[in-house]
Amino acid sequence: MIRVVSYNIHSGRDLFWRKRLNEMAATLREMQADVIGLQEVHQNGKYGFQAAYLADALEYEFAFAPSITIADGHYGNALLTRLPVEHVGRLDLPAKKEKRCALQATLSCAGIHISCWVTHCSLNQASRLAQIKLLTDKAAKMNTPLLLMGDFNAVNVSFAPMLTDCALATGQDRLATLPTFRRRIDYLFASSHWRIIHYDVAPVKWSDHLPIIADLELQPQVPAK
Repeated sequence: MIRVVSYNIHSGRDLFWRKRLNEMAATLREMQADVIGLQEVHQNGKYGFQAAYLADALEYEFAFAPSITIADGHYGNALLTRLPVEHVGRLDLPAKKEKRCALQATLSCAGIHISCWVTHCSLNQASRLAQIKLLTDKAAKMNTPLLLMGDFNAVNVSFAPMLTDCALATGQDRLATLPTFRRRIDYLFASSHWRIIHYDVAPVKWSDHLPIIADLELQPQVPAK
């Protein structure tokens, strides 16, 4: 079994723009996740090297996929993990304004290669629909177990029947992830290789979003690589 978390960390700040990176690190440490997907992450001298800081605090490996350039570095999506990282790539997503991307990592889980994608879709509907279409097309070509997670900036996002919404599958789809607006816009989707055991939302106020948590296990028919 593995535990997966997705969390939009809002540049390491809470709803009132107070710095909360230390509290985020403590919360993520308590969750004991194997894979953590993060959105709105800075890796620059102006706002801090947040992915590196969190990885160091948790003693995890990390990967970073830049979306935009800020000062001497970047801002984008990150992945923290205690699983071996085999490969990291970036998929640029179509966007009219702010650039968007998906971090695409291949990890080794009990000798099996799994794909973990972390993304943050646009607020603009036309851009978001184009991004979801591209992610759908890319996911359709995958043969390895896939986990797609992130902030999709929309309600009722679906990749069915190809990918399963972990919240919906466990009857927890009414749990808001953006509590100020009482909306669920953060998701974790799993391919049919996975059995979804548990899903929850952590009620912590370190960001404007809440972290989502899922426990999953690989179905026995998946062959070892």
